[in-house]
Amino acid sequence: MSNVRKGKSGKKISPDQNSINEFLKVPKNFRKDEARVKNFMGFTPFDPKQAKQAVELNSKFMKIANANPNDPIPKVLEFAKVESEKTDPELIRWALMSFITHHPAARSKSLRIPSLAQRAPDAAAPKKKKLPTAPGPIVSDKPTEAPDGDVELLFDWWREDPNFNEHHEHWHVVYQGVPDPNNPDVTINKDRHGELFIYMHRQMLARFDAERQALNVPLIKPLDDYRAPIPEGYKPNQNLVDTDDNNTTFGTREANAVLGDVGENITIEGMEKNRNDIEEAVKKGQFVDGTEITTNLFGAILEPSETDKQNLVDYYGGLHGNGHVALAYISNPSRANEEGVDPGVMYNPRVAARDPVFWRWHRHIDDLVYKWESKQQQNDFSKSPPPVKIREGDIILVFKDKLPINHGATQDDEATAFGEQTFGGNNFDTDVSNNEYVTHGLETKMKRRLWTYVEDSGASEEIEYLFPREFYYYFRVENTSSSPLNATFRVFLAPEELADSVRHWIELDKFKQELPPNSKTVVSRDCDMSSVIRQPPQKTEDELDDTVTQPGTEDDSAEQFCDCGWPFHLLLPRGRKGGAKYKLLVFITDWSQDEVPRLSRCGSISFCGAEGPAEKYPDSKPMGYPFDKPFKNNSYKETFAGLNNATIKDVTISWVDDFPEIVVEA
Repeated sequence: MSNVRKGKSGKKISPDQNSINEFLKVPKNFRKDEARVKNFMGFTPFDPKQAKQAVELNSKFMKIANANPNDPIPKVLEFAKVESEKTDPELIRWALMSFITHHPAARSKSLRIPSLAQRAPDAAAPKKKKLPTAPGPIVSDKPTEAPDGDVELLFDWWREDPNFNEHHEHWHVVYQGVPDPNNPDVTINKDRHGELFIYMHRQMLARFDAERQALNVPLIKPLDDYRAPIPEGYKPNQNLVDTDDNNTTFGTREANAVLGDVGENITIEGMEKNRNDIEEAVKKGQFVDGTEITTNLFGAILEPSETDKQNLVDYYGGLHGNGHVALAYISNPSRANEEGVDPGVMYNPRVAARDPVFWRWHRHIDDLVYKWESKQQQNDFSKSPPPVKIREGDIILVFKDKLPINHGATQDDEATAFGEQTFGGNNFDTDVSNNEYVTHGLETKMKRRLWTYVEDSGASEEIEYLFPREFYYYFRVENTSSSPLNATFRVFLAPEELADSVRHWIELDKFKQELPPNSKTVVSRDCDMSSVIRQPPQKTEDELDDTVTQPGTEDDSAEQFCDCGWPFHLLLPRGRKGGAKYKLLVFITDWSQDEVPRLSRCGSISFCGAEGPAEKYPDSKPMGYPFDKPFKNNSYKETFAGLNNATIKDVTISWVDDFPEIVVEA
C-alpha cells in the first residue's frame, strides 16, 4: 500500500508531510485534553522565557536532524512525540513549526506547516453568528446603526478571517530567535527583526483603519491607560469555547474589565514604569545606557525579541508581550496559574487579532514608536534621485478579465505585449484615460465558501470573505540616462482622508524592473505577484484551506510556495458601496542601492524578509520607505511635489455585488 496521501485538492502529499500534518493537529479544547501540562497558563511566544524554551527545543530538533541525514524528519518527530508527553504540547508544536520553516532537511523536501484550517479548524473558523454588514458609511456617533449597538461587530469578517490570522501566527513563527542549522547551539538574531515587528504590525493597523474609515467608524483608539475600564468586550467564536464544562479553550473578555496583576512578573505598576521609561528614552533620544535609539532596537525592546542588547530588553521589560498576557487574563488575573482558568485569545498569536483589544494595544505600541519617529529629520528625496521620469497619468489600471489575452501560461507575456502596444510606442505621451480598457476604480466583493468543522461532526456552514477583482498595473516610465537602469518600484495606497498620515499608507507591491538606456517603457505587473502576499496566491477554496500539494517522491518537482505573507484576497481594502476614494502612489528608487530581488522562493519579501535565517533583509532602505519619516509640513502633497520618480493617482475602490473572475486551470 502506498504511503502517499492526497490533500483536499486530490494531489499527492508525501509521507513526511503527512506525519507533520498529523502531529501538528491541535485537539479540540486542547487545554483540557492536555491537562498534564504543569503550567496551566500554557505556552505563549509572547512570554520571552517561554519563547526561549521554544528556541532551545528547536535546537534539539536541529541536532537530531543533523545526526540523522537519511531520515531526519521521522527522527525529529519521534523525539517530539516523547517530549510532548512530558511538557506542554503547544510548546512542542511551536518549536516544530519553527524547525520546519528554517532547517534545510525540511526545506529541501518542500515540507511546510499545514494551514490553520487543517491543524486547528476550531481556532480558524469565524463566528457562526451571521451579522449584517453595513452597505456604506454609518453615522459613527449613532452606534445603534451597528449590530447590537457595537460597531466592532461590523468588522468580524475581517478580524476573524482564518487566512489573515494564519498570516499573523506564521509571522511570529518565522520571526523569532532561530538556532543556526549548522551549529544549533548558536542562536541567530534575524536581520532587522525589531524593525520588521514594528513595520508588519503597522501595516496591519493601516489596513484595519482603512476598513474603519470606509464605514465612517472611528479609527483605532490606543489602549494607553492601563487602569481604565475597557468598554469593548470580546466573546470568542463558540468553537473556541467548550460549553459542556467550565474548562474552556479561550476565555471571554467581559466589557468594562480592568487590567490586573498577573502573578509577580506582570504587574500594572511594572508596565506603567516600562512605558514611562520608554517615553523618557524617546525624549532624550537614547536608551538608559546611552545607546542611540534605532527603529530595529526599539522594536526588539518592545516586542521583545532576540538582540545583542539583552540588558536593554530586560530593563524595559518587553511591554508588548506583557500586555498580551495581561489582556488575556484580564477577567481572572489573580488566578492565571490555576487549572480551569483559561486566558482569552490575546494569549495565542493564531487567534489574538480576532479581539478588538489587540488593535487598541498595538496602536498604543505603535504610538510609542511614532513619538520617536516624528522627531526625526524628514527624507530629502531631492538628493541623487534615479534618472527616471514618471508623470501624472502614467499609472494605468486594467481589470484582468477585460484584457484581450489568454489566461494561463502565456498570460504575463501577452499582458506585457498588450500594454506596450496600447500604452507605449506612439501612444506613450498620449492621454489614455478614456481608453476602453482603462479603469479608474478598483472593485471588491464579499464571497461565501463552505467551512467544515473537521474535529467535530464534519458539518459545514458558509462563511464570508473578501475578494478583489484582479487587475494589472501598467506604469509608463522613462529612463532619461544613457545607461541601463535597474529600478525598484514601490507601490502604496492610502484612503484619501488619511493620506497625510505616514502610518496609513498601505504597501501593495515592491519589485525590480530593468529599464533600457534612453527608453520609454511600459512596465506590466500582475496584482497577484505582489511582494506582500504569500506565493503562490491563494484564490480557490482548495488553496485557501488545504496544504500546498507535496511531491510523492524526492525526485518529483514541488510547487514553490511561501508560508508567510499577507493573504491575496485581502490585498485591497474593501472600500464601500458607491466607492471610497484612495490615493495610489508609485515611487521609484535605484535597485543598485536597494538590492530588492525579483522574487525569492518566499515571494513575500516585504513582510517575511530573506529566505535563510542568517540572510539580510532584501531591501537596504528603511521598511516602509518613503513613508518611514515625517512628511514635509505634515503634507504628502508637499513631500512628493516636483519629483520625477514619483506620481500619485486618484482611484476609487467600490464594494460591489459581483464581477467576473479569472480562473486558470492548473
